[in-house]
Amino acid sequence: MYIKDSESAARPRSTQHSPAEFVQYRSQQEAFRFLREVLASEQGVGLLHGPELSGKSTLARRFIQELPKNLAVAAVDGARLRTPDFLAEVLAQFGYEVALESSDELLSMLSVFLVQQARAHQPPVLILENIHSMYPSALCALCKLAALTIHRRYTLRIILISNRPIRQILASPGLRTIAERLLGDFQLGPLTAKETLVYLYAKAEAFGVERPDNLFSVDTCDKLHLASGGLPGELDNIAMSAIARAAESSTQLEKIDSQAIHQALSAGDETVETVLKSLQDLPKLLITRNGKTLQEIELDASKSLVGRSSLSDVFIDDEFISKHHAMFVRANGALHILDLNSRNGTYVNSQRVKTRVLRHEDIISLGNHRIKVIDNNSRGRVERVSFDMADTAAMKNIADMRRQHEREGLQHTALMAAGQRLD
Repeated sequence: MYIKDSESAARPRSTQHSPAEFVQYRSQQEAFRFLREVLASEQGVGLLHGPELSGKSTLARRFIQELPKNLAVAAVDGARLRTPDFLAEVLAQFGYEVALESSDELLSMLSVFLVQQARAHQPPVLILENIHSMYPSALCALCKLAALTIHRRYTLRIILISNRPIRQILASPGLRTIAERLLGDFQLGPLTAKETLVYLYAKAEAFGVERPDNLFSVDTCDKLHLASGGLPGELDNIAMSAIARAAESSTQLEKIDSQAIHQALSAGDETVETVLKSLQDLPKLLITRNGKTLQEIELDASKSLVGRSSLSDVFIDDEFISKHHAMFVRANGALHILDLNSRNGTYVNSQRVKTRVLRHEDIISLGNHRIKVIDNNSRGRVERVSFDMADTAAMKNIADMRRQHEREGLQHTALMAAGQRLD
């Protein structure tokens, strides 16, 4: 075990969002006030909930940025985490790297840290997403942490995040301590039609669009508000797609039907020809270790999971790579990489990233391996548009991919068994 330097151990995680990209609206501002009240209270537990793509993860990341830099903060996605993994992840984000596997040892070590911080009048903060998908044993460990006190004061502040209200879950006798500490819950609401217009214009201006009204008319904003339900995650996807099209000044193939493509080609439309040609030139990954090329992979799927798990699309056997480490996403005409809260991080050109638009000949570092990006479509591209997949949506995509791979594995096993019986 070793402890990181005290400054980096207490510093909240950085994000890839610049202030210009973060647009506040009424419900979000009210949520900020609620979270501040939770941390300032003696009870120190609050629940933030709302549907998927309602901006909970973005709000949590922004809230972390506003906390004092010397405050220990852990932001963990608890969905389907086993108790040892949950406790080890919390410890890792508090600055401890451990090689313990016993839940009791991890819990004991974490308790010591919490007491030390509370004695210094700096009780750490745990922001826990997807509490509704946590295993009962992990919830039990959380309850033990929530019950820990010193001088009759709780040693840990807890923000719970869920896609729905969880009062029924908290009514369980095993979670009584958390329920008793709960100051209240806040439901993150959607944007109004007026806020949607301001939101889309601010997003466009943040990415260099001089006339957002040319991109999003008032009538268009009203329609987008109805279509998205006012959910910021949905609006982000729409805005990023529109801005990408404007930035690249090219037609998106997904918006053209086959008949339109045929007619355009017959008329000698070079723009469509260029789009078709670029789609044939798929991005490639050159995976190396110690200068030796191990794999060359062509990314033909819209999403490709990278990790140490045999279910990964890009399998890399490295002890410093997480089972589900990162995800490559082809979207908006570009290749993106999304770190999946990996233990040792994802680095692009020696810089740790959460998400990044990748360009030709970028070098990705995962554990002891290096991945060189070969993407001729991105030559000379200026990184105008970022890609942000909300954590909850990312974990949902991972779960879907896991299930798909598991189904394919079972089908393969069944076919092999059937073939052996025929033999």
